[in-house]
Amino acid sequence: MLGKLLKYEIPALGRKLVPLFIAWAATAVMIGILVGPAQAKSSFMMILSVLIYIVVGTAIFVMTVIMIIQRYKNSLLGDEAYFNMVLPVSASAHIANKLISALIWIILTAVTAFLTVLIITSFDQGFLDFNIDWKALFESLNAKTVVAGLEWILIFLASFTKTVMQIYTAITIGHQAKQHVTLMSIGAYIGILIAEGLVSRLLLAVFPAMFRTSVNSFEDARIILLPALATVLIFSAVYFFICKFLMEKKLNL
Repeated sequence: MLGKLLKYEIPALGRKLVPLFIAWAATAVMIGILVGPAQAKSSFMMILSVLIYIVVGTAIFVMTVIMIIQRYKNSLLGDEAYFNMVLPVSASAHIANKLISALIWIILTAVTAFLTVLIITSFDQGFLDFNIDWKALFESLNAKTVVAGLEWILIFLASFTKTVMQIYTAITIGHQAKQHVTLMSIGAYIGILIAEGLVSRLLLAVFPAMFRTSVNSFEDARIILLPALATVLIFSAVYFFICKFLMEKKLNL
């Protein structure tokens, strides 16, 4: 059933986000054409092109986050919830559906950002000084660096998951209020951040060796990454089950 939900959810977000990504790419092309070769343009044009790109990219990223939040709120807590909650689907499947879809589109947003930079640099090699020696990069790779790289990717994905679940949890808690739902959600999100910070400080005090920040070797990096990954996943699971409990026992439609 989760697969069927994703077949609907991913395209539903895509219909709103893909046009934004196309507009982002078109903006990158226009910036690349207008600014011209790096050696032929002034410092003012360089700064202006960077500012335009940052503004457009930031706006699209913010809109992506807003649309992800709206999909969760409208589908599971708003008017559409009357229809969705009568389906033979568990609350866990509904939450997982929204989470997986959100992660996919966040990753696609990051990929689009990278591709737009490549588009601009195809016109202007000096944009953001984006110059990578790919041959030297691949020659420097070995088993340890590949494993470390995969672990960093995994922890970034886990961190995105935790952030999305924090937002979903805050929205779900805020929806329990009969009035001022948005204000309650913001307060819940702040409370979640404070509570998580206190728990993290407690863990740091109890297990200082596992959460040290100095890295002198590959083994040191492992000692830091693995506890951090476990902590992030535990927080994500806690937020997931809070949402699940509230939807199953306290859903206020």
